[in-house]
Amino acid sequence: MYKILIKNGTVIDGTGDPMFRADVAINDGKIVKVGDLSHERGETEIDAYDHYVTPGFIDISNRSDVYWRLFEDPTMESLLHQGITSIIGGNSGASLAPIYNEQMFLSTQKWADVGGTNVSWQKMNEFLDIIDEKGLSMHFGTFVGHGTLRRGLVGDEMRKLTSKELTQLVTQIHEAMENGALGVSLGLIYTHGHSATEDELIAVAETVRAQNGLLAVHLRDEDSDLVGSIEEIIRIAERTKVRVHITHLKAVGQQHWPRMSEALKILDDGQINGLDITFDVYPYTVTGSVLYTFLPRWLTEGGRTMMLGRLTNKNSREQAIKEMRESKISFKDAVVSVAPHAVQLRGRTLGDIARERETKVEALIMDLLLASEGRVIILLEALSEENVVRALDSPYSVITSNSPGYTLDKTDTAQAWSHPRSFGAFPRLFSRYVRERKVLSWELAVHKSTLKVAKRLGLTGRGTIREGSAADVVVLDPQAIRDIASKEKPRAYAQGVRYVVVGGEITIMRGDVMDVRAGKVIRGKVK
Repeated sequence: MYKILIKNGTVIDGTGDPMFRADVAINDGKIVKVGDLSHERGETEIDAYDHYVTPGFIDISNRSDVYWRLFEDPTMESLLHQGITSIIGGNSGASLAPIYNEQMFLSTQKWADVGGTNVSWQKMNEFLDIIDEKGLSMHFGTFVGHGTLRRGLVGDEMRKLTSKELTQLVTQIHEAMENGALGVSLGLIYTHGHSATEDELIAVAETVRAQNGLLAVHLRDEDSDLVGSIEEIIRIAERTKVRVHITHLKAVGQQHWPRMSEALKILDDGQINGLDITFDVYPYTVTGSVLYTFLPRWLTEGGRTMMLGRLTNKNSREQAIKEMRESKISFKDAVVSVAPHAVQLRGRTLGDIARERETKVEALIMDLLLASEGRVIILLEALSEENVVRALDSPYSVITSNSPGYTLDKTDTAQAWSHPRSFGAFPRLFSRYVRERKVLSWELAVHKSTLKVAKRLGLTGRGTIREGSAADVVVLDPQAIRDIASKEKPRAYAQGVRYVVVGGEITIMRGDVMDVRAGKVIRGKVK
């Protein structure tokens, strides 16, 4: 007798191969049999007739760590209801480990209010041990953040590293990867990452390559210099042969939408020339962005302290306002997602707030950044639907939520007006872009959410419905799966995921979340 027996389902095994009818048996956290098991029995039997049986989805650019959800809300039901069984943190240059000093910890403050928070770890393995002991409802792995390490070395200084500091940085990367990190993430759009020279990035990439890790990159620019930012990464990949993954590739702002085609062509050419580069995409035209990244680049040069000083200067403000208006981004329609200094603003548009305060939207943006010391996040309709389709259709893309997870009955969700992707990214992929628009087949969409991600991360025995694979399994109704959350009403669980199995334990049964935390830490393996 098997512990769990899923019967009568249609299996989409994660490889991209055609779906097929089969039963799936689970014992001891593993898939032990796939085939005709009609005469077998299970302690728990799931009738998957008219349903699809898929591997659990792997979210490569999750944000539950830097939003502090791992500790405040380890169940993160919004992710479970999407069929997500593994999340990868440490993205965009910021990770929760290692933490050797206060400056390193502050690298996450743009996403969460970390004032008064204490940490009980220093090294990466110590952090991962704590997460393992705490227990999450899904598996967790992490990159080590380049920005976190860099801030630990130079503090608030925005400058080139000395040769000694660069040696220390490389040593810390090596140690973090030996202690379980899956690779290194760069947040080149943010102040600490923006100060890194190409020589520094090459040294980082060489270290990652030597340990067979993945270099996850948030580009320096996603609007006017999108192409130049990709070309920078191409040069680094050519020099070092590191495996590269670009975080949420996109062209922000209508006047920059045409740049997406050129960006994708550059990636195509890179693959033809032997480079190994992928990217992830979330299936929305709404971005969720740190507000200061929309300021003119010259205003943020030198870091947060310099930025805040310039925001108080009349001439700097006037010049910045002029340039922001020329960008043709509709800031008035942006919705405040996170504003630690003024929770009452969440869910409101910048246009409404500006009218109430009798000021211009661009001036309001600067006032909000000053009042919050730069810690404001907005939701902005800034992407092209056509470009989303192009990205999804690319042979080099995988799917992500790029968001933290939430549980609806947790009172701390009142601190953020979440992006709807926190609740609906993967179901939206299947409902809008598979079932309705037919951009992808079911098999290819599942592949981009499972085995393709596992291979990218170097994870063996995950992401597929095969005998011997980890028992992370989703049973979904292909006609019912859909996202409910919207920019206006962002907190609503997705529908259509009937069962979720994590590590051989049922965590969602008949659409209801069980009181089970079967997630384990996924550790990188240095080769």
